[in-house]
Amino acid sequence: MRNLTKKIVLLAVVLWVVFAYIYRNDITDSTFDSEKFEIEMKAKNYEFQLIHVKKDFLPTTRKRMVIGEEAIDIYLYSNNKKMEKDAKNIDSGGCEYTSTSIFSKSVNVSWVSEPHFYKKGKLIVLYVGTNEKIISDLKDIFGEQFAGMK
Repeated sequence: MRNLTKKIVLLAVVLWVVFAYIYRNDITDSTFDSEKFEIEMKAKNYEFQLIHVKKDFLPTTRKRMVIGEEAIDIYLYSNNKKMEKDAKNIDSGGCEYTSTSIFSKSVNVSWVSEPHFYKKGKLIVLYVGTNEKIISDLKDIFGEQFAGMK
């Protein structure tokens, strides 16, 4: 009986640790914002300037992170749910956005190079280019891209 009690207690502790870890990561991921992204990029030794730019095909506020001759567009959302809704409207190739609003419209986009879309928390990030270090670092920060050229 004593062995069974120990096993049950041990199992309960293990399950609690697993659920706490999953829950913590979910909170962290869903609250990831531009400030945290900037910290991550600085930790990877990037020097950049942030500029505010006009809205474009995604209906939200946008900033541009300028790194030398390269640029990363940062689309800012008030919460993860709104970001995920917009992310679902971007086609897998990253060249079309279809609005699901009452006045639905599709926007086709032509890029000067290869688009790479990433998402996390309250952000969608777009890098248009082929710089392998930037692509690798964005993958490290955000995980696999969800749309664009691979």
